[in-house]
Amino acid sequence: MLRRIIGTTGTRILNAVFNIIILVLITNKIGSEGLGIIGLILVDITIIQLSVDLVAGSSLVYFASRANIAQLLIPAYIFVIFILIFYYLLGLLGIAYFPALFFTLVPEGYFLQILTLSGLGSLMWIHYNYLLGKSRIKTYNIIFTIQITFFLALFSFFLLSGNDQNVNTYVLALYFAYGIAALIGFAAIITKSGKWLIAGWQNVLKQVVHYGLVTQLANLLSIGNNRLSFFFIKYFAGLPALGIFNAGIQTTEGFKLIGQSIAVVQFSAISNTRDQEYARILTIRLMKVSILLTCMALIVINILPESFYTWLFSDDFIGVKPVIIALSPGVLALAANNIFSHYFSGMGEPKVNLYAKAAGFLFTVVLALTLIPPYGFIGAAITASISYTATVIYQYIIFKSQTKTRLSEWIPSTEDLKHMKRLIKEMLEKHP
Repeated sequence: MLRRIIGTTGTRILNAVFNIIILVLITNKIGSEGLGIIGLILVDITIIQLSVDLVAGSSLVYFASRANIAQLLIPAYIFVIFILIFYYLLGLLGIAYFPALFFTLVPEGYFLQILTLSGLGSLMWIHYNYLLGKSRIKTYNIIFTIQITFFLALFSFFLLSGNDQNVNTYVLALYFAYGIAALIGFAAIITKSGKWLIAGWQNVLKQVVHYGLVTQLANLLSIGNNRLSFFFIKYFAGLPALGIFNAGIQTTEGFKLIGQSIAVVQFSAISNTRDQEYARILTIRLMKVSILLTCMALIVINILPESFYTWLFSDDFIGVKPVIIALSPGVLALAANNIFSHYFSGMGEPKVNLYAKAAGFLFTVVLALTLIPPYGFIGAAITASISYTATVIYQYIIFKSQTKTRLSEWIPSTEDLKHMKRLIKEMLEKHP
């Protein structure tokens, strides 16, 4: 498990570094308005993919070791087509009858591109989730690394060698990156897929939807917590302000990848075990590591001066440093949220995450309407931090109630250090 965590964390750190490079290229070549448009495009893609994840998200990870590959993938592929048709028709309805609202949510001229990218991204994540469910973490990390490397290389080439230094350059690179990852993921799956048996798929699909419905409602609320402010900022302050906020989000959220990396391995391990005590101890130990590493990273980016960020992102992005400061408590809360969420999902209790995200979403709606009109992107950053914290507090209360975990168990101890040293020693002995 330690090797998997190190491998996944290394992959995510590489992704974070690449994202910073991409962010620097966007801020210096495309500008704050372009970054605002890109932020909205990615939010729209995420919303569509959330609908697909009803049968292809964490439910696919959970059932990958419990059902035949054909019973999972074939319904997932068909569901992708259904969802894309649904959003296409919904988009036509919005353009015809509610154009002002539609183009607040969807950047003008990018509707079909968003649908196409959502389809490719959904196929990519179907294959990623299946690999995670089969505990093929190394294969997942390799393909993920290829995807982000391919995107950075293409985006840099298109941006630096051509005349089109605009959002279309980003979208084009995303097409290729999603497409190549989807193809390689499918190839990796079928090489070790065994026999495809579709019989009984109706019963499996019913279980997948039952599990996935609660999970995706929680994820939808999570997106509301994370990205609802984007639309408020665009409406009240405009695209350049949204671009500044998005730069702060991307800078700080790069560090939430630490918790995500650990949680990916945690979820794979917990979803393949029936030992509740093992899951509890694993969650506590991984929580300590996640929070400690995230806190160290946040200290570094908070002591950097404002001049560093304007030098890095250009003068269009004055105001990013206060956004980073206001978002930091929320990012630390997200480090804990990732571990708790994957614990409850892995234990087959996604409703806990749903209720936690509902509590956070309530804070988001109230505070966004209260703080964003007068304070702009700073108000949005404060809103996000309070919302994330409320979510984690709820999850902690439920975890404590269910597992009877004492407060003292969350405090790092010498036993944790000894355990980590033992794991590292065993890893080195097996792989000198």
